[in-house]
Amino acid sequence: MNKRILTAIVQKDLKSTFSSKKVWVPMIILPVFLCILFPALFAYIGIHTSFLGDSGNDLEKPINDLIRSFPDEKMRSTLASLPTLEYKSVYFFVNFMMIPFFLMAAIINSMVTASNSFAGEKERHTLETLLFAPISVKELFVGKVIAAFIPSLLISLAAFIINAVMVNLITYPYFKEVLFLNSTWLLLMLWVIPAVVIFNIILNVLVSARVKSFQEAQQFGGMMVLPVVGLIISQASGMFFLSPFILLLIGAGLLIANVFLLKIITKYNQRNTLFESQIH
Repeated sequence: MNKRILTAIVQKDLKSTFSSKKVWVPMIILPVFLCILFPALFAYIGIHTSFLGDSGNDLEKPINDLIRSFPDEKMRSTLASLPTLEYKSVYFFVNFMMIPFFLMAAIINSMVTASNSFAGEKERHTLETLLFAPISVKELFVGKVIAAFIPSLLISLAAFIINAVMVNLITYPYFKEVLFLNSTWLLLMLWVIPAVVIFNIILNVLVSARVKSFQEAQQFGGMMVLPVVGLIISQASGMFFLSPFILLLIGAGLLIANVFLLKIITKYNQRNTLFESQIH
């Protein structure tokens, strides 16, 4: 593939992404509220107030039962040693319940950028120019995948760093431990989320090439959020535990799927197919 052509496609799509408020504004707002403000507020309230109130007595037994059945021995002992249910809730939330939140934010952001790829070109009536340009379909798809990947990943990493700083400023005086600097979170941010983002982008770019509008492409992309909702429920109930080994396997599986999907997409989306989807 021609690197100069790929660079031109990436630069063009990045400029298009950040020149459209309906694309970049949701990409900023969602991680700020879901991955920064909400966790910091939950940690502050949990540590400085008895937010469980009278219901704490009713919750004490099920919470302690959940702690005793927790698969990670170190985490189990740490949670059991914390003095109040509020402390235990905060520690459990920031260590485990926030993982699906970051996955959801990354998936939704990648969905927005990827949906804007071909569907956005169609709305702006610029797809014909690309189809008649001296570039291959593979270069076109790969360039658009890279252009959607860069802002999605950078925003996720920025949200993680800001969240880690804010939450640790609140919690360290009480837990005497720096949170997030462990194998689970590093694997999540540097291995699983990039693989999830690429997988979601490839699927959405494929859909974006077939539909006519940005909104249609986003409707399909919303289906990718459903597994994350299931993960939130399973994490909260203790049914499923995202250990470093499981995260490693998930990332490896997604990486293989990404290679396979990219080959399938560039094989079955030929120039004439893209042009027909533009005019019909």
